[in-house]
Amino acid sequence: MVPLQVPGGPELLVALLVLLLNVVVIVAFLGGLGYFLLRIRSGGSVDERLDRIERKVGGLEARVEDLTERVDDLENRE
Repeated sequence: MVPLQVPGGPELLVALLVLLLNVVVIVAFLGGLGYFLLRIRSGGSVDERLDRIERKVGGLEARVEDLTERVDDLENRE
């Protein structure tokens, strides 16, 4: 029987490059899939999403102003 040979430097380098390439392809695929799913779940076009966010920010600004007025009124009572 012939004993198995251990791969040397060039073979290990090629094997590592192939492994690295496989990992890069898998990560890129999963990243693209995740991006695609996030875009689907966010709903609507960019303009629609921006309008929705602007409405939310406007509502939050109104709440902050209301709370600021309440705090000022309470401070003035003292």
